[in-house]
Amino acid sequence: MPRNYWGQRYHVGDYLPSIFWRYRLDDWRTYGLGYPPEGTRWVLVDNHIYLIDEYDGYIIDVIFDAWSW
Repeated sequence: MPRNYWGQRYHVGDYLPSIFWRYRLDDWRTYGLGYPPEGTRWVLVDNHIYLIDEYDGYIIDVIFDAWSW
């Protein structure tokens, strides 16, 4: 992860930088997530899971601190 993105938190309505789009979460069932609607994908960044629009990275849903035990 580039240094200038370290510790960033993005919220619903923000745009996730395209550098993170490659961290696709294809095994969404394992994490108890719903099926991503057509044109969206789940993305895992640091300890957060984002549901983004595949076209522009618009954040539709966020799960913060997915692994805070």
